[in-house]
Amino acid sequence: MRVYRAAADDWQLVRAVRLEALREARVGVFGSGFEVASAWSEGQWRGWMDRQVLFVAEANDALIGSAGGLLDNGQPSLVSLWVHPSARGTGVSDALVGAVVDWARAGTHRQLHLWVVEGNQPARVLYTRLGFTETGRRRQALDDPGTTEIEMSLPLISGTSSPAGFRLRVLGPGDEEQFLSVRQRLHADCFTFAKDYDGPWAAYLDRLDRARRGIDLDPGAVASTFLMAEDTSGQIIGSSDIRHELTEQLLHWGGHIGYVVVPDRRRQGVATEILRQTLPLAKDLGISRARMTCRAENLASRRVITACGGELDAITSDGICQYWLPT
Repeated sequence: MRVYRAAADDWQLVRAVRLEALREARVGVFGSGFEVASAWSEGQWRGWMDRQVLFVAEANDALIGSAGGLLDNGQPSLVSLWVHPSARGTGVSDALVGAVVDWARAGTHRQLHLWVVEGNQPARVLYTRLGFTETGRRRQALDDPGTTEIEMSLPLISGTSSPAGFRLRVLGPGDEEQFLSVRQRLHADCFTFAKDYDGPWAAYLDRLDRARRGIDLDPGAVASTFLMAEDTSGQIIGSSDIRHELTEQLLHWGGHIGYVVVPDRRRQGVATEILRQTLPLAKDLGISRARMTCRAENLASRRVITACGGELDAITSDGICQYWLPT
């Protein structure tokens, strides 16, 4: 299964998935009927797309689901979630909702809203499981005044502030002891950190310097800049790794930027600040937009990436979220 955002010229694809959803859904669920939408012209479909974003799920070259994001008075709403009956219960709904959440968070919005038919208990259970709560508001369904819809919302901002006095820097001669301690802690926590370290220290620093300059790279490697995240007390609390260009493999998994935070400093805004400070450095290296990836189930990384402006490009069949970020 692959999830991706439909482009402006994908109106025929959008038409196909939308009509499939309308054909299968009962009146009032999606705000328009199959008979009306099936008669729309290309211009009407393009106009409909201009008013929202649409994410599409495919598997084995077949359309199996879609979900939209719409700005209503400047506030983002999740709309038109649909999954083909044959694919329900397989995680497609989660992936599509996650894509819309990523879109809304990248727009720096604080809440994502939706309206769900009051009697649609499976949908209400799904949204509740994904963190949405009822707001108490009710309204009549757009195309079926006899049907009541309830509003639900999901907070998008954690409220965690960025750490003060934080900076990124290269490793130096006096960092060996602390570096090795951090490396041990992260490896014990099953996080990869400085996987190419093999000592001695002076040789490792020289290797990092040559990697920054693109000299004597290993086969298949690209030039890279490895930086430490340091707090005001001089403690290393994480790292950032910038790959100066993309290979086909990095485009799929790894991207331009990777980061890690020590266990006791997670959920404190450190990861977001590492990425925010890394992006202008990537721009200085000639990267106009940065590729970043993470596993689809890694909600913490998805929040960090989208909080820094990451736009979801696709969720791949092997469960990788791929983003582009402005630098």
